[in-house]
Amino acid sequence: MKLKHLSILTTLFLSSLLLFAKDYQYNEKNGIRTFHQGSLFVKEGVPFLTVKGDSYEMGLQYGVLMNDQIMEMQVKVDSVVEKYVGKLFLKKWIANMVLQSKIRKIEKRMPKEFIQELEGMAEGCDLSLREVKTIAYFPQIFFEISCASFVLKNENGIVHGRNLDWPGIEIFTKFPLIVNYHRKDKIPTTILSFVCYPGAYTGMNHNGLSMSINMNGCPIPEDKEESDYVTGMPMPFELRYVMENADELSEVDEIFNNYSTHGWFITVGSNKDQSGAMYELTRGQCIKNKMQDNYIGVTNLAVSEKGRYEYSPINMHGESNITREDKLKELYQNISDENLVDKAYQMVSSTAYYELPHDTSWGCSINNDITVKSCIMDNTNKKIYFAYGEMLAGCNQFLEYDIATQDVSVYKEKQTIPDEDYLKNRLVFKKWYRENCSEKKKLEKEDYLQMIEKVNQLELQPAYKYNLLSRCYINLENKEKANEYASKYIAEMPTFGSAYMTQFTISRLSKDYEKAIQSIQEMLEKAHNTPSDYFWAKRQMILMYDKLQAQSPKEEYVNKIKVLNEELKELCKPFFPSKWVKSELEKMDEIVKKYL
Repeated sequence: MKLKHLSILTTLFLSSLLLFAKDYQYNEKNGIRTFHQGSLFVKEGVPFLTVKGDSYEMGLQYGVLMNDQIMEMQVKVDSVVEKYVGKLFLKKWIANMVLQSKIRKIEKRMPKEFIQELEGMAEGCDLSLREVKTIAYFPQIFFEISCASFVLKNENGIVHGRNLDWPGIEIFTKFPLIVNYHRKDKIPTTILSFVCYPGAYTGMNHNGLSMSINMNGCPIPEDKEESDYVTGMPMPFELRYVMENADELSEVDEIFNNYSTHGWFITVGSNKDQSGAMYELTRGQCIKNKMQDNYIGVTNLAVSEKGRYEYSPINMHGESNITREDKLKELYQNISDENLVDKAYQMVSSTAYYELPHDTSWGCSINNDITVKSCIMDNTNKKIYFAYGEMLAGCNQFLEYDIATQDVSVYKEKQTIPDEDYLKNRLVFKKWYRENCSEKKKLEKEDYLQMIEKVNQLELQPAYKYNLLSRCYINLENKEKANEYASKYIAEMPTFGSAYMTQFTISRLSKDYEKAIQSIQEMLEKAHNTPSDYFWAKRQMILMYDKLQAQSPKEEYVNKIKVLNEELKELCKPFFPSKWVKSELEKMDEIVKKYL
């Protein structure tokens, strides 16, 4: 009797498995997969996916057609989690608890249609809904973006260029994806994305409205929390919503004026308007910047007077933002308008940094070490030109995709990176440093000696090499060698502020405060200086004169301190008084008080 009952239970259990098992099959012919109204083909290693219907149905098509790639992506996301939290079960368990908590908070702001889309994806692929959501929300929870975007126009049309700079997700660039969303009763929209990421950081709808996201690092006022402003849906999903519901700037205005978030710049190109705009979404407010002289562009610094000063502290006006902004304007002015797509390509692929053909720093050129996606959207002709890569994506092979015909061809072959040998060796050094030094709380003498040996083995860009060697010798307290390489650095790059900062550090540590001040003065006279540089320079000069006064009191030192402090305050007046800036100004005031 018991065996009979067991047999019945087993039969019922197996029947239930069959009843609820996923049994979705796509068809494949001539390299094109189809399922319901959805289709998928791969060209030049990039999947091009089209999904149609209501939200759940689009998600289902996505899951079925992309199941193989989604499963591969899930493995990579797991490996990234392990990299950040380690392999220990407890760490992973805690990390997953934190992740799920963050996801729940995000989902409170998610419209129903996007939740249904994720549910459809989970139904169509071999992952659970929780796993699909983890991949879908993972990038925006853990990583911050730093980008460049612009819109150009001439009498023949309008194009929208953009580089996505996203450190930490380099592994995801192995999973590029172009998705055509045909949501029922909405404007069809094409998104340049990654596998299993349904948000939009870059895209264009089929009426020629294009959008891209840049991060805005403006701080929150001290008496506020980010949650006070971030009440609308997550920004990448808001972008999809806008593109699926608007095709001219007035409609974008209306949607953004009813949307509250913080910390984003949205660049928009509109074929219907034959114009573009950049929206600053800061502290729940929206500031619209209209295209001027056939151009609008942004890096990670506000364009409007209010956003640039009232919302942005002086330290945001530093090299990584200013240099890219200046280079975009320079290229726009110097490259012919005859072929806008080609002009945009020259802009997004540029690795130039001041007079150098390649950036020796981090993220200071338009196409840089953390550029993982580079694209041009031709609003007039409804074409997209794009490249993905783990770094310097703008130099990779560019594909041309015609949205209407779905034709794909090579627009530009992979180009040679300027100073490519220098770059390769720099990456070798960075990898060596990461493996040998980055985890140590404090580097010892032996570490610096090994670093010097490694640097001398590699053919590095001279200025980069001299800077590294100088700083190693500073830490080894070898003033003579440190000065030798600091001087070589300045000789190589006389317009680079960091070269003088290195020389300043040597003099400061040697308690040669007059020479330290001299280095700063030379920097202010000869280097490319940003407002942030001036802020640093005047603070350091106050500190150095204070040291000199302690060594050998002179009235002129006190007068210098007082004048510099007033200049520092005047310098900061136009900018937002962030907590850190106020703290530094207070420290300078305390120095002045000693001499009153």
